[in-house]
Amino acid sequence: MENLIPSEVYSSLILQYLYDAVIVTDLEFRITSWNLAAERIYGFTAEEVIGKSTLQILKTEQNDTTRESRISELQTKGIWQGEIFQYDKGSKKLKIRSAASFLKDKSGQTIGVIAINRDITDENKTQEELEDSEERFKMSFDNAGIGVCFLDLNGKFIKVNKKLESMLGYSEAELIGKKSNEFSYEEDKPLFDSFRDAALGGAKESVIYEKRFFSKDKNIVWVEISNTLVKDRNGNPSYFVVHLNNITDRKNAEFHLLNAKKDAERANEAKSEFVANMSHEIRTPLNGVIGFNELLLTTNLDPDQKEYVRNAISSAHGLLGIINDVLDISKIEAGKLVLNEATSNLKQIISDSLGVLKWKAIEKGIYLRLEADSNVPEIIYIDATRLRQILINLLGNAVKFTEEGGVVLKVIATPASDQKTKLEFSITDTGIGIPEEHKSHLFQSFWQGESNSKRRYGGTGLGLRITKSLLDLMGGQIEVHSESGVGTEFRFVIECNSADQSTSQLSQDSNDYQKELVNHFDQSTLSHISPNILLVEDNEMNRNLLKRMIQKYIPNSKIKEAVDGLEAVRFFHESTPDLVFMDVQMPNMDGLEAATEIRKQPRGISVPIIALTAGALYEERKKCFEVGMDQFLTKPIDILALNQILFHYLNH
Repeated sequence: MENLIPSEVYSSLILQYLYDAVIVTDLEFRITSWNLAAERIYGFTAEEVIGKSTLQILKTEQNDTTRESRISELQTKGIWQGEIFQYDKGSKKLKIRSAASFLKDKSGQTIGVIAINRDITDENKTQEELEDSEERFKMSFDNAGIGVCFLDLNGKFIKVNKKLESMLGYSEAELIGKKSNEFSYEEDKPLFDSFRDAALGGAKESVIYEKRFFSKDKNIVWVEISNTLVKDRNGNPSYFVVHLNNITDRKNAEFHLLNAKKDAERANEAKSEFVANMSHEIRTPLNGVIGFNELLLTTNLDPDQKEYVRNAISSAHGLLGIINDVLDISKIEAGKLVLNEATSNLKQIISDSLGVLKWKAIEKGIYLRLEADSNVPEIIYIDATRLRQILINLLGNAVKFTEEGGVVLKVIATPASDQKTKLEFSITDTGIGIPEEHKSHLFQSFWQGESNSKRRYGGTGLGLRITKSLLDLMGGQIEVHSESGVGTEFRFVIECNSADQSTSQLSQDSNDYQKELVNHFDQSTLSHISPNILLVEDNEMNRNLLKRMIQKYIPNSKIKEAVDGLEAVRFFHESTPDLVFMDVQMPNMDGLEAATEIRKQPRGISVPIIALTAGALYEERKKCFEVGMDQFLTKPIDILALNQILFHYLNH
């Protein structure tokens, strides 16, 4: 059983080796899939066309319709069929029989277009030659590779070829004189009748459509039909010439492909939902572990106790880092990872990143230095969280794998096009290095050098994969140079907008800014105010933790506690608070519904509502803003982030 080919692989192979060209595009008609038949027909390899527009590659022409009318028909009917002219790589004009339809996901959203194209250039030439020779016509008719028949004006078989006999399983004698609709699938019978009426009425004389027939052994046969009305010399309707191409295999392949796609999407969605739920469930108790330990650290402890508490906080943040890595990988694979760019302080980003690793470097007895150009901009427009994540990942690896010597972070700025600045970051260490044979695996998920690397150095093996994906999103590049036993250098380059400022003190002690920030918050309280704060949280421990955190900075605050959204709405109606902290996931009425109800009240329009969420997905945060929340705090709640919220909304 282990050697069976998965259904999605089987379906992919069928499409890849179909006789007809199978071309898949996105909604902008950029090519995303190009099978072997397409390479044979058009002369372009898949590598040459993927990502390019069909307008650029195929140069489609059609005499009786425009591109806009074809697209319109595709949008209204969901399928377009017809014959068109296209060009191959050598600029040879090809006549193509094409059937195009939309690809949809399981929710019914259109995600692309699939076209099945057949090169009928030679077939068309053959048909013209047949007009010159009755004998040639008879030979071609009887030995054609597709089913061919003549129907009278009432749709009865006049003549059928051998291919059609084998396709349907009936002999010529069993078909002649019978209406073709007698063998048709019930729902498809109107297809011929509607074309017959239109053709006899002079509306159109040729059509291509798909139709189902029942074979003699009661199997359904999918057929692509090209039906044409033939007129006599006087222009009067005479009979129909019908070409029938058995597309049952193609239809089955499409069916399996769509099912495989749906299964893959369901599996991916289930995985993403599982990861998000696990993140939520783990973050909730971590909120208490980190929060209460941080509060404990502010009490009177002896040196040993402070060390124990710091180690507990560090371990909890380590676990949180693993959770974030797994969640990031889930978002990357689901294509949901997005950047949140804003005006940011590069000095702060670098200082924070170095500060995270400084004490680990001191503990190992190695140096951690910064070397930066004097023209490096201080203010840039970027996703600060993700740039900090990239630096911490690379610096963390450098410190982890270095036992002697140290690590140097270099930052170089040069002008780039479009008034942007090119920033080049290099992280160089004197660590164990990377063997040449391992370099190609560096940016794969869960990969770590040697088999005992994970046991010796720890980690999930996701950092470099996440780093590469983030840089791809930023339009950046990363490269690595390493020699086993000598050291490693990771260098990445990004471009961003910057303010006309520079920093000459960027190389100061990398932890100074962080110390100043912490001291500022530790010394700043709002003892002169006594705001009314509504705290909505179904978890009693989390309510108690947040209450104590708030009272640390606002000792005179009056805090009203609600256990769910229903109670929160009732309390808000009774007395309007100055600030609301709203948990998102709660029983009876969740935070999103409660915020919506509060915003409906006249007094609820201007009161700040801060979301409390253990979910870290962008979509969850987006929902908070959509219902009118002003800001969010992600669990585990960072005490400094809480301080910023309190000062921003209450320190008037």
